[in-house]
Amino acid sequence: MGWMRTLLLGDIGNRMDIADAERSIDSLRSQQHSARSEIVAKEREIKRLEKEVGQLKLATQALTRFLVMKGLVHEGELNSFIEKVDAEDGVVDGQLSLDDSQVRLKLVRPDAHTWEI
Repeated sequence: MGWMRTLLLGDIGNRMDIADAERSIDSLRSQQHSARSEIVAKEREIKRLEKEVGQLKLATQALTRFLVMKGLVHEGELNSFIEKVDAEDGVVDGQLSLDDSQVRLKLVRPDAHTWEI
């Protein structure tokens, strides 16, 4: 309302405008605080996921090297197998990107020869 309040109500109109502005500022501060809290939570989640990815990379590297070093699998066979698993999502790109409907752990029994390497 602004100038109309001032014209009709004088100082009382100004005080009403100030009260409206203060309520608006308080609301914006609250929204800003909520947004800041969400950002902090997302940053924490990103850090947690980065740590988890690092741990998974370490475990994968260690297990792969262990299997090759012990002679349980040959590096060429492992690379060939990795390429076949990589192709399961339709794209050989060094990643396994399955949508939620396809996410299942595929286990092959040692006696099942469904994979030919």
